[in-house]
Amino acid sequence: MECIVKFCTSNYINGSYEIKEMAEQNPKITIEEDYCLGNCGQCMTESFAVINQKPVVVEKYEELLEKIEAKQKIDEYC
Repeated sequence: MECIVKFCTSNYINGSYEIKEMAEQNPKITIEEDYCLGNCGQCMTESFAVINQKPVVVEKYEELLEKIEAKQKIDEYC
């Protein structure tokens, strides 16, 4: 099953751009970008993405990719 992961382009300053590029290499992950995902307070303080309409917060973006891939395997989000 395909996973849709949305990244806030305003959050790229925190390092999410690199993890987005890594996630794009996985054919089961569809990446969408938006200037604002409506989590503005969170965007300024935490690393996050939205996986199939559910926000996921991590301390490091490397963890985000791990969570995306783990959730794909167990179909919790995907």
